[in-house]
Amino acid sequence: MSQRYQELIKASVSVDKDSDCWLWRGQISNSGYGRLMVRDEHRQTRIESAQQISYIAFINTPADGMMARQVCGNRLCVNPQHLELFDARTRSQRLSALNIQQR
Repeated sequence: MSQRYQELIKASVSVDKDSDCWLWRGQISNSGYGRLMVRDEHRQTRIESAQQISYIAFINTPADGMMARQVCGNRLCVNPQHLELFDARTRSQRLSALNIQQR
């Protein structure tokens, strides 16, 4: 599956020579991140972030609750060298705490 994902990612990007970002040219979410439809081993279709699929394709499948994000700050970048994992639960808890404190 990762080879199929690698081919899909490579066919859907343009490389910015200055930043070395792989800029996603496919579908873009309202929040400005790349996304795509993927089919799992059970033939179920779902929308997934382009950076998550790039991480899976070129690095590894993240542990449950972990998500890929860009360290370069470019929401359209899917270069695996520009991605890191973060714990989505911890981020959500942090954002909730910030929201409560700001009220």
